[in-house]
Amino acid sequence: PCRRSAPRVMLRRHYMRIKFFIVLFFICTLFLAGCATTAKYEAVLNSWVNADINRLTDSWGYPAGSFVAPNGNTVYVYQRGGSFTMPKTYQTQANVYGYGNSAYGTATTNVYGGQTVTYWCRTFFEVDSSNRIIKWRWEGNNCVSK
Repeated sequence: PCRRSAPRVMLRRHYMRIKFFIVLFFICTLFLAGCATTAKYEAVLNSWVNADINRLTDSWGYPAGSFVAPNGNTVYVYQRGGSFTMPKTYQTQANVYGYGNSAYGTATTNVYGGQTVTYWCRTFFEVDSSNRIIKWRWEGNNCVSK
């Protein structure tokens, strides 16, 4: 009787470790990203309104591009982004049965994770003829600031 339950106990411990690390990963992710919000990003963008575009480029670096808007103003475009792959986890459930000197059973393995997540932010600053930032706009899924 003790021999048949030993593999199940080991598997349960393995499952508990996997679950612990998955929960720990999500808690760390929430902790690190919990302070960054789009509202805070918009507050940063608002702080640049009426500023000279040269101050922005000194602080943020050169933009990824620029274009002339239909109203004649210049629009500067900043971009950032990246991607990461969620770690794969494997969950195996095994049922082992013994009868006499024979053992038989079944095993099922499920794979979770492995998806690639892409994050990006594109910010537009419109500048008037006196090089003053008059408005901004952003798009993307990672336009956040702390």
